[in-house]
Amino acid sequence: MIGSASQILHSRSGHTLSIITMPTEPVKVNRRRFLRRAALCTVGGAAAAGFYAWRVEPHWVDVVERTMPLRNLPAELEGAQLVQLSDIHVGEFVSYPYLQHSIDRVAASDPEVVAITGDLMTARHLEQIDPVVDLVKRLKPDQRKVIAIPGNHDYGHGAQNVKVADVLFERLTNIGVECLRNQTTTYRGLQFVGLDELWSGRFSARRALKEFDTARAGIALSHNPDSVDHNGWDGFQGWVLSGHTHGGQCRVPYFGAPIIPIKNRRYVSGEVSITPETTLYVNRGLGHSLQVRFMCSPEITRFRLTSAESAPA
Repeated sequence: MIGSASQILHSRSGHTLSIITMPTEPVKVNRRRFLRRAALCTVGGAAAAGFYAWRVEPHWVDVVERTMPLRNLPAELEGAQLVQLSDIHVGEFVSYPYLQHSIDRVAASDPEVVAITGDLMTARHLEQIDPVVDLVKRLKPDQRKVIAIPGNHDYGHGAQNVKVADVLFERLTNIGVECLRNQTTTYRGLQFVGLDELWSGRFSARRALKEFDTARAGIALSHNPDSVDHNGWDGFQGWVLSGHTHGGQCRVPYFGAPIIPIKNRRYVSGEVSITPETTLYVNRGLGHSLQVRFMCSPEITRFRLTSAESAPA
């Protein structure tokens, strides 16, 4: 049915001059065509998102800059740079040239300390140890302090092959990396506590902290953030650097990461206050288990050390 729209024109004196009648046509919507176009847009958008999550974001590294306030930090380390790397996952699922480029970026930034918080490789046995050693050499451990701890994948398939972890960390020690497994070491007056892997059954905070001095600054490295909920941390004050979660790898808007390999969902990624004296930081990892990331890019964390007494409140 054809309708009409009328418009009345008035003169400045207020008298009516004329009436114009304009025919109008109803807007016709072809439902089938609309649904077809909507479906094509949906499929196209899903394909684009899938390509992005598969090919783009897994290699789009986010260099996170943070301040790390520490009580009783030695004055000579004020402003020093510490870089955390985690979950490198050298193996068949992660591009080796991508890892080389990322590691070279870290070396070029000239940090005072590099802390690697586990899962250097994804391997069943010893097949990835040579590539890991060659990659870590690019950090120049003969020129700076490089500290490493194991993750579950560093114990081979099932996280129970002690020989794999032993050989890996012996080889890393030989190139100048300080490998800590439930041990404490000191660098320029700053204590580093390195925990062994939780899932391997060899984690012991009590053993690692046996020689920890609570009157001095300290940083702990523990691959699995769930470890901070275990016993043995009594007296520890400082930061705990972890990884393991990959940030969930994929995040759903408004819902977060649907699948994460930890019990305490507070520890997905980023900074978490554990006690007034202890702060946990969970790195999203440089590599991946499967090549897919969405709204959860890989991470290199660059901390600037500062005295807690001088840090802004």
